[in-house]
Amino acid sequence: MRITGGIFKGKILFYKKNSRLRPTQSIVREAIFNMLAGNIEGKNVADFFAGTGALGFEALSRGASSVTFVDSSADAIRILEKNTELLNLTERVKIMRTGVESAIRKLANQSNRFGLIFADPPYGSGYTRIKKIISGIEMILKDDGIFVLETPSKTKEYDSMDIDGFERIKEKRYGSTRIQIYQKKRATRSLSR
Repeated sequence: MRITGGIFKGKILFYKKNSRLRPTQSIVREAIFNMLAGNIEGKNVADFFAGTGALGFEALSRGASSVTFVDSSADAIRILEKNTELLNLTERVKIMRTGVESAIRKLANQSNRFGLIFADPPYGSGYTRIKKIISGIEMILKDDGIFVLETPSKTKEYDSMDIDGFERIKEKRYGSTRIQIYQKKRATRSLSR
């Protein structure tokens, strides 16, 4: 699994093929970062359901200032730690082993705010749980912040999903994956349709 762009382009991230983690495919990662264009440089990023950390490490490679990785899996945490060391990024990475809902509460209580948040929940998470997580994300996303949600493309519940407080500004499908990019409604749009 290689980083697709930025200063670490071509670097191979550690990944155990027999783990239950489902890393975002390189073609989808590249598409996400093309859609984000210049909205990464200098941002504090959160990567929820981080798994291997492919999205967060890609963001660091492309100019993000820091990434907070959140995952409850011991396997994921070991992989995140290994990839952080591999890329020599310990000063710019925070790793939290906890559920996303708990992490959001803790980050909000610590007044952490992010310019960019990725969420790639397990495809069997369920629509209700994802909507609950998203409602919490508004508390920790900066006013000009962007939220990227990865869901299964064939699940009808996610068709034209409206989220209170957010405006969907881009949506693309790549095989079994759907990418939706949101921004707070009260913020000025920084991405064009």
